[in-house]
Amino acid sequence: MAAPVKGMTSFELPLPGGISPRLVITIDGEPVPGGEWFKVDFIKGSDVVFHFNPRFAEQTIVRNSNLDGCWGPEEREGGFPFVEGQRFELKILVEEDSFKVAVDGTHLLEYGHRVGGLEEVTLLLVKGDIVLHSASPSMI
Repeated sequence: MAAPVKGMTSFELPLPGGISPRLVITIDGEPVPGGEWFKVDFIKGSDVVFHFNPRFAEQTIVRNSNLDGCWGPEEREGGFPFVEGQRFELKILVEEDSFKVAVDGTHLLEYGHRVGGLEEVTLLLVKGDIVLHSASPSMI
């Protein structure tokens, strides 16, 4: 039996008004069987203000920011709710001081903002070994 073909998704969701508290990004996806990783990046100019990166081999979710071309300290603690080939709903809520992340309705983690100017975060990038069914912003 042949190994599954790993497909690399790359999807950009423009956020023309930037992001602000009470904005929720909902991502409906499915990790590709045999895949290695996927990421969700909130991008401001050339900076990545929030990098959310589940890595299957390590069974960990790496969170970080890349500001002025430099990665900061990684955050890795917490659970790993993603299963290869199993559909999930990822919700990322923007708050005044952090991003709150939930998977399938269960709170997973918080990531404190490391930079201001959220209104200048105008792009969401979803990339990696994932079948992306939808990615959409909404206000709560």
